[in-house]
Amino acid sequence: MTASDPRPVGEDDLHAFVDGRLDPGRRARVEAWLAAHPEAAARVAADREVRERLRARLAPVADEPIPARLRIANLAGSRRMRLPRRWPSA
Repeated sequence: MTASDPRPVGEDDLHAFVDGRLDPGRRARVEAWLAAHPEAAARVAADREVRERLRARLAPVADEPIPARLRIANLAGSRRMRLPRRWPSA
């Protein structure tokens, strides 16, 4: 543990590490921890490989434009039209 970040490395850190979502200081801490824990490092390496394979497999879908029926503006507009009128005009 370092004085700047005394928290132990946990599962949330490992998942964030796999996803590339750690700040540089925490990433260095996790990398050091993984160097001392080869079983966890092997699991993280396998998780990274699965992540990359999934990203490659789903890349064509991720690059497609969002269908109009799923855009926020269209969803909000259709929801407003379906809401019942609760207070009739006086």
